[in-house]
Amino acid sequence: MAPQSLACFTFDNMAEAADVGAGKLRDPLDGPLHASLEVGFPRIYQLLERYGIRATCFVEGWNGEHHPAEVAEIPRRGHELGMHGWVHEEWHQLDPARESELARQATLALERAAGVRPRGFRAPGGQRSPQTAQILRELGYRYDASLGAGMQPAVLAPGLAQVPFVWPAVDGFHYLRPQPVPAATVRDGWLRTLDKVATHGGLFLLICHAFITGVVDERMGALEAVIRAAASDQRVRIVSAGEVAEEVIGKS
Repeated sequence: MAPQSLACFTFDNMAEAADVGAGKLRDPLDGPLHASLEVGFPRIYQLLERYGIRATCFVEGWNGEHHPAEVAEIPRRGHELGMHGWVHEEWHQLDPARESELARQATLALERAAGVRPRGFRAPGGQRSPQTAQILRELGYRYDASLGAGMQPAVLAPGLAQVPFVWPAVDGFHYLRPQPVPAATVRDGWLRTLDKVATHGGLFLLICHAFITGVVDERMGALEAVIRAAASDQRVRIVSAGEVAEEVIGKS
């Protein structure tokens, strides 16, 4: 039997939420539309539609109040909506009461905006806290997509899967440096990893950002090359993060 090879394309962050959380913006809506909304997300949606890809978008709950139409656009286009904190807090540094409060606030704000309740979570900064799993279970989540044991999906707690990522699979790991890595180099590295997964089985998962990849032609070209390769490889099945989670839970 051929090994199961899965590819998952995910997108983190939306608009000004992270800058608000970092204290860089006080009145973020008094100005032009954020580049991620004006340029990045529309280009990403067009790319995904071109290849018939259903992706997973993890966005901060703050957007549910300040950009509700843009949050609702995610499920309207057939993609999966996930929660990414309130304003991109350093999640693992929150005390338990504050983490629970922000998780509930973000979940409800996204649900009100989109009309669907998020079932997946990715910790801002990538690292969850010791209490995250229990908080997610209480809110009805089905998976956590934060850092884990490599890129090996697993059961994190009863009824709660882990769909993890690794830093080299994140666009910002390469591009947000004093000397950004050339997009062609990033593309080739991702393609090599995809081919290994296609050959040996496992999960290939990317994290891109509308404000990092979506606004730069060369980076969009690199992402498209990887999506094209995954879509054309009969050894690979493209799934959402939620679909990965349900398979993990179903086998547990």
